[in-house]
Amino acid sequence: MLHTVKILEPTDLWYLQNNINKETNKYYHPTKDIPFVQQLEIKLENSGVVVRKGAMHSCFGKLNYGVYKTDNRLKDIWVSLMTEIDYNAPVYRGTGLVKLEPKRKGFFLDYTAIDITENEQWEFDDGVFQFCSDNVVIGAKKLNWRQMVGSTDGRWRIAIKALPGQKAHIVTGTQAPAKVIELRSDEVLIADYDMVKGFTNGIKEEYSKLGYFGKGGGEGYVWIYTGKGRLLISENDGMGIS
Repeated sequence: MLHTVKILEPTDLWYLQNNINKETNKYYHPTKDIPFVQQLEIKLENSGVVVRKGAMHSCFGKLNYGVYKTDNRLKDIWVSLMTEIDYNAPVYRGTGLVKLEPKRKGFFLDYTAIDITENEQWEFDDGVFQFCSDNVVIGAKKLNWRQMVGSTDGRWRIAIKALPGQKAHIVTGTQAPAKVIELRSDEVLIADYDMVKGFTNGIKEEYSKLGYFGKGGGEGYVWIYTGKGRLLISENDGMGIS
């Protein structure tokens, strides 16, 4: 399973009809918004992919369509109610090309590929998961009340784990560039904003006040991460430079 992120520009006919010189105003025009779009393509070769419900734009090839299922129907319905992953999330298997819905300029995402090992379980903020290989178990992780207060994820988050003895592949999408970092058991990560978009099951997340009895150094409530594992972080999220 390979993916490619493409930036598509208007056709020559569009430039002609809108009276815009393509050579001099390809990226900017003072009075006309030039409609660039971003589209993600997934190439399958005798493999399968689970995508977000409603994200497919088109597909072509020797492909079979199915729906994602766990080993428990009640769990499927529970996951669909508590997260953005519906129990009938589409699965495409075979050989061919799957294209996801294009995103217009101003709504582009930064995509990050993550390989999940057998012993890892990733927990992601709602809206971060885009697609993954079909050798996974998708579930829901319950948040405590402090985590609920500090985020917009509601009561639950999406949790994804590879099937026993296999390695899975996930692609996430964030508003700003993201990367995966390692956190050792003797380290701590503290952030005054929602910098972490996902983490593995060895990480403990807390949303609490920095300091006690009002002596918190002026920071108030912050996100604190301890333990050993990997995190998906977006350092310049909210800075307006991505």
